[in-house]
Amino acid sequence: MKIKRTLSIIIAAVLALTGCSSNEPSVVLPPDESAATTPFEETGVTDITESITVTVATTVTEGEQSTVSESKEPETSDTEGEAANDPPSGGSNNGSGNGSGNNSGGSNGGSSGNNGGSSGNSGGSGNSGGNSGGSFEAGWVNGNTWESNGKYCGTIELKITNNTGSSLSSWTVSFAVPNGLAIDNGWNGIFSVSGTTVTVKNESYNGDFANGASITIGFQYNSPSPFNPPSNITINGNSAGGSSGGNTPPAVTTSAEPIKPLPAPAENGLVKEHGKLSVKGAQLVDKNGKNFQLKGMSTHGIAWFPDFINENAFKTLRDDWNTNVVRLAMYTAEYGGYCSGGDKTYLKNLIDKGVQAATNLGMYVIIDWHILSDSNPQTNKGEAKVFFEEMSSKYKNYDNVLYEICNEPNGGTSWSTIKSYAEEIIPIIRKNSPDSVVIVGTPTWSQDIDQAESNRLKEKNVMYALHFYAATHTDWLRNRVSDCYKKGLPIFVTEFGCCDASGNGANDFNQTKQWLSLLDSCGISYCNWNLANKNESSSAFKESASANGNWKESDMSESGKWIRKWFRGEIS
Repeated sequence: MKIKRTLSIIIAAVLALTGCSSNEPSVVLPPDESAATTPFEETGVTDITESITVTVATTVTEGEQSTVSESKEPETSDTEGEAANDPPSGGSNNGSGNGSGNNSGGSNGGSSGNNGGSSGNSGGSGNSGGNSGGSFEAGWVNGNTWESNGKYCGTIELKITNNTGSSLSSWTVSFAVPNGLAIDNGWNGIFSVSGTTVTVKNESYNGDFANGASITIGFQYNSPSPFNPPSNITINGNSAGGSSGGNTPPAVTTSAEPIKPLPAPAENGLVKEHGKLSVKGAQLVDKNGKNFQLKGMSTHGIAWFPDFINENAFKTLRDDWNTNVVRLAMYTAEYGGYCSGGDKTYLKNLIDKGVQAATNLGMYVIIDWHILSDSNPQTNKGEAKVFFEEMSSKYKNYDNVLYEICNEPNGGTSWSTIKSYAEEIIPIIRKNSPDSVVIVGTPTWSQDIDQAESNRLKEKNVMYALHFYAATHTDWLRNRVSDCYKKGLPIFVTEFGCCDASGNGANDFNQTKQWLSLLDSCGISYCNWNLANKNESSSAFKESASANGNWKESDMSESGKWIRKWFRGEIS
């Protein structure tokens, strides 16, 4: 028996496209600036918004209706030795991998960082009949464009909600693009281009598509001609037709809602003693101008391991592990990320929970805009502007908050591109929090600090991120750190692991010791990846460990035991 359904897809395409230099993504237009109606100006880009209504007729047999199974974790793939950052599989508290890249060996690993976290979207068996007449709802969101080397470049995402009344076990989306368009990077789907057709198939972790659930896919592209949101789409092989709705864009709003600053908290512990930190030469210094070193743990993705964000866990890190900082890693483009369909309110509430816990304990805290699979910080620059406007306003009275504005630029993103991004984000933070320390990622998964050293930002109280994984990054990168430090570059190692850059290889504690000894001799601050119970070597805890602190050694992984001893001064 066949059930015939009409799927009505309403696609509202919103591309926040703005003017920029010839090789940088553009600045998003403020709300009061009118948008041009042409795809591009002579030296930049303009906003394009297109409303598309598409009706899809599909035929679904009983055999196509399926039981929604438990989510599957994607396979880890390395990008030049970089670890894919996977989320928890099957809904368990089990996110994955580190976010570090490296400069040696391996090949690019495609969608690195997409994860399998959404607990499988349970819904029991696929409905066996009587559910005709449902639809998918979809919208194009989070768009940016720029011109580079004579090509039209950009990013865009498509959010699809399954309101068909049935659960699917797989999905395929296809749409037309200009001839010659190439996809540089895609997330939450397997992308291919053939001629003028893009086909997107589900990843292993998001093929189960429950009724009522949403999936957001996205990609970065370059094209010899302007790319407008497509009006012809097929879903699971069924053609669609509709009208485009025109190309005249409305004004684009990218400003944050006004956020009332929280009152200054009572200062406790180390924060009371050392106050707001600042940068003096190559050193991080306290309120008295004395050198001050932060040492602590970085969370894994907070969307995937939220249970570890609690005051008792942080207290154990402070009192038993002898640490003084926690880094809150919030992924942007991965599954459930801030810019890829994640619940923004929930994620910001998790950040606030972490900030408050650290503040109550007199610890410092880093708010980390954790780019990875989005590669280029310009990709989600509009979202970053809004986010840091909100965060810097909310915590303007908190002396213990530091801001990390782009975790690990990669995929060939140049320092000039990163610097251009930072020159737009830092003033937003400075407007609300004039003196807070801002940490800026560097090219090649935050390894090419030498590029930043030779072309530094002019803003004060800025530090430059360096990431290493001890079994992969050895003398060659340590020598780079030493050289840049001697030249006065303020470095912050906001992420490191004792294992290789996959996040799940063998630990090399001899190399780790060499690294941390160097950092301690220079007074360079560092955070270990990661505070989670993921079954991988870079996680500090075993899968069986609770997230609530008071851990025993039997709860810790091999690397967790070692790094705790290092923090406690028990390794010489």
